[in-house]
Formats: sequence, structure tokens, C-alpha cells
Amino acid sequence: MIQRYLGNKNSIIESIITEVQKLCKPGDLICDIFSGTLSVSMALKRNGFSVVSNDINKFSYSFGVAYIKNNTIPHFDLKSLAIDEAKSSLGVDDILFNLKDKEGFSFLEEKKNYMAYKKLAVLLHYLNHVTTSELPRKHKNTFFFDTYTPDGKNSYYKSLRGTSGKRQFFTPENGKRIDLILNKISEWKHEGLLNEIQYSLLVSILAESLEKVSNTQGTFHDFPRGAYDSRALKRLFLRLPPFDEVISTKHKHIIGKERDSLEFIKEVPPHKLIYIDPPYNFRQYTSYYFMLNLICDYCEMASPKMYFNNVEFVRGQNLEKDFKSTFCQNHLFIPSLEQLIADAKTDFVIMSYFNGRNHSNNKIPMKDENGIDKITSLFKSKMFVKGSFKMKPIKRMNYQSFNGHKAQELNEYLFIAKKKK
Repeated sequence: MIQRYLGNKNSIIESIITEVQKLCKPGDLICDIFSGTLSVSMALKRNGFSVVSNDINKFSYSFGVAYIKNNTIPHFDLKSLAIDEAKSSLGVDDILFNLKDKEGFSFLEEKKNYMAYKKLAVLLHYLNHVTTSELPRKHKNTFFFDTYTPDGKNSYYKSLRGTSGKRQFFTPENGKRIDLILNKISEWKHEGLLNEIQYSLLVSILAESLEKVSNTQGTFHDFPRGAYDSRALKRLFLRLPPFDEVISTKHKHIIGKERDSLEFIKEVPPHKLIYIDPPYNFRQYTSYYFMLNLICDYCEMASPKMYFNNVEFVRGQNLEKDFKSTFCQNHLFIPSLEQLIADAKTDFVIMSYFNGRNHSNNKIPMKDENGIDKITSLFKSKMFVKGSFKMKPIKRMNYQSFNGHKAQELNEYLFIAKKKK
């Protein structure tokens, strides 16, 4: 999954699950309303819960379809995809053999799983080496190379501050690899050779692999000028995803598709618990992670050319799908949170909030507790059963770099309460 993500909950996931298990039993429906990179949704699924997952970002939906809603290893018909299985299988068994002892790959011990997953491995091996000659003319596009590498004809920018240059989110070689892989997936999709789960899995793998070679400091809002991060110099290589958690249960799961949480929650069926991890800062996530959304959108665009002809700013984002969350605005944060909880047909609420840099304490990092006081007042209000509220602090390190600040220890708070019927 995506690791370099603002607010990623991987470091406190066990504490969250422990609190959920105190209130819910396996099979209960849990709503992860700001699912982001799905770290919480995947942990809920792994621990036997049915999951409702939603986020405004398209990449979160693609990951959700591939890894949450899906409970199987998708079967790929390599012959229909015109892949020479014998040629593209060379070395694959050795790769899978070396994966068996790694976390998330114990499913390979079962022969049926191994054979199904080998088809995926062969397909990814093919995509890792696909060439322009294997693409039809109408799918020989170079949009990512042209727009996001310094050698591209559409990568020139001039910032609002007057600086100018060429975008360099990727090396020219990796820009070409992104185009080749996406163009091939697009060809298969337009020919009706991929179902939703297969397509979502492939673009999710590309998005996750791309993160490992992007020339960024964690988001796609900007890139280092005049130099490449050492990670960006590595060759793009599609990574085989672990599948133990994917096939861990057979429960039905619900995935929201790029929905505003305040609207989607009205459609979520009655559930035992809602987990809330709002953005609560000044950053708009559809802008900061537009590249991952673009990867997952590309093959479904009516006119990719029109999209790339209208990119803006230093980062080169087309703003047609930009979303301004009310949770990212200080004066609207508490009213939005109150509305979300009021509309949730839930028994319990768990919310994450950290005392790091956010829209309540942006000017005094790590010190201002005003946001915590406001949330505490809400959780002690008449919306909740009297005496049910508790606040649990969890210490963790903040490795996010901004304005010269280094890693600091901070508290992530879990606000927990029972909602009134």
C-alpha cells in the first residue's frame, strides 16, 4: 500500500483495532469513512469485520475494489491478453519461491492459490518489459513523459512566484515506463478484456510501485528542483502485492467511489462502529495526491489529450476533479464533524486526532491543544450516551518534514463514545 501518505495510521493500527474489538465482534459492519490508503480498512478486514470504505480520492477507491471488496486472487486469461505465457514465465517461479516466507505471502503454500497468483506474476512480468511495438497506434501516447519529466514537451511551468523550469516528478526513463504500462492496460480495458477487479488491481499496483520511484518528498504537490531524490533514480518495477489479507475473509464489503463523506454517510447501512480519521489540516488531499488519482483515472478518460492540455501550476494538475473538503477548513471542521456523526447510523464512534501541525495549531506546531478541546466538547455533548466518552493518547513519532522541522514525538488521540439512538 501507499506508505508516504500524510496521516498514515500504520504506526498505531494495533491500538485502533484493540479499541474496535472491545466494542465489536467479528462479522460486524465497520465504516472507515476517510479510508485514505486503506491501512485501517485492511486491518479491519484482516480481523474478521465487514468493512465500509470510502474516500474522495480515486486511488483509494481502486485500492478498495482490489483489496477490500475483492476476496479472491483474480484469474487472468493470459491468452486473451495476447501474452506469451511461456516467454513471460521465465524466472517467475524463482520469484514466487522467494516470496513464500515473506509477510503477506503464506497463501502461496496452497497450490490453487499459487497457480492463480502465478498468472498475475506473469502478467506483471510482461508489463515490466512491454515495448512500444506491442501497442496499437492509438495507444502509443506519451502523456506522462511529456508532462512530468524534464525532457517532455509539456513539462514547462512558470510558478506564481515567477520561477520557471521543467517538471521532474520522474526520470525520463520512468516517465516512458509509466506511459507504456498504462497504455497497455488501457488497450485491454477498452477491448473489454479486464473486469473491474482486474483493472483496479493493475492500476493499484502501478500506483503503489510508482510511489517508490517518484521524485517527491511524500506528496505530489511539488518536487525537488534541479535534482532527483535517490529513490527516483531507480527503475520503475511493478511490485507483487501480498494477498494474505485480501483472501482472509469472505465477508461482503462496501466501497464508496470518490464520495464526499458528508453525502456518502447518508447511504451507509446501519453499522456497529464508525472510524473517523478526517484530514483536519490545511492540505487538500485531491491536490497533494493528484498523481495517484491520475494513474487510476487515466484508462477511463474520454479524452486524455484534453486532460493533459489543461494541466496547471508547477505540479501540472488538471483541476476538473479537485475537491475542497470542509474538514480542511478550520471554521467548518467541527460543524462538519457534528453533521457526519449525526447522519451516521452507528452505535459507536472512534475518531483519530493528533496534536501535530494542523489547521487549529498551524502557527504553533506541536503545542496548541484547541482542536482537542473542541472535539472533547463534541464527544461529551448530548449526541452521545452520558459517561461513555473516553480519550486514549497513543505516543508516536512524526517523521513528516516541513519548514526544517525534524521528527518529533507526539500524541495521537483516540476519541471514543457511544452514540445516542
